Amino acid sequence: MIKLNKFFIPYIILLIIIGFKGELLISFFLVLLHELVHYGAAVVFGFSGFDIKILPIGAVLRLKDLDEAIPMEDLIITAAGPCFNLLLALACYIISTVHPGETINFLIKSNLALGLFNLIPAFPLDGGRILRDALSMKIIYRRANEITVKISIVLGYFILGSFIFLLVLGIPHYNSAIIGIFVIVSSYKERERIVYIIMGDIVRKRSKFIARKYIENKHISIYYKGDLISVLSIMDKNKYNIFTVLDDDMAVMDVLYEEEIVQGLKEYGNITIEEFVKIRDEHNIL
Repeated sequence: MIKLNKFFIPYIILLIIIGFKGELLISFFLVLLHELVHYGAAVVFGFSGFDIKILPIGAVLRLKDLDEAIPMEDLIITAAGPCFNLLLALACYIISTVHPGETINFLIKSNLALGLFNLIPAFPLDGGRILRDALSMKIIYRRANEITVKISIVLGYFILGSFIFLLVLGIPHYNSAIIGIFVIVSSYKERERIVYIIMGDIVRKRSKFIARKYIENKHISIYYKGDLISVLSIMDKNKYNIFTVLDDDMAVMDVLYEEEIVQGLKEYGNITIEEFVKIRDEHNIL
């Protein structure tokens, strides 16, 4: 299903007013082709069910189960779009050496711009997901998301600031303003969405484990005076989390598993790890 963002039509009207008319159809066809390449890569990894949302700065593919992808799968799916455009730009350049023309030159520039633009490390662009995927291979998913969101917000304000600076100089570049605003808004939305992504991952983890027949473990040492919410916040996505509880001397007190943390929050609320271990041990004795 293809959906139009509410700002899309006003944006097209603005482009027509400022004189950008002839290449609109080709440009948006390339954008749709870009998103379909993402979808094709996702199908290879077994994901399906999608809709494409047309934004003023391009389009975004929404796959039903893409949040369940491991970082490497998501990275490949995400990078497929811009890589396709860069390869298409190269192919068009080779063709232009034999059959030069305005149309082929436009295709070269459009694909090159689309490919490079989408590699900018900011949401909702592909570069934002690529950066987060790369970071989450080294650090926990939540921290990777936090770092990417901060970089994305800084870039958004930089783009918006460049628009204001050029406007003062009498060189209005309205696309920069629109892009900057969308990057900033999308970044804040992505930061808020992380809680739902982690909770959804915990809920679906058992079915994914049964389907794949394996799951990677994540071992983390935690301080016994911390609370259950703080432990929940560092649970890594797509991994089975095991927590070693340490005391003030960093001696091992206990080992907790992620389902115990979730169950503890449901039954007792946000108590300390020390309190939870005592309650659990008392129940085990009884």
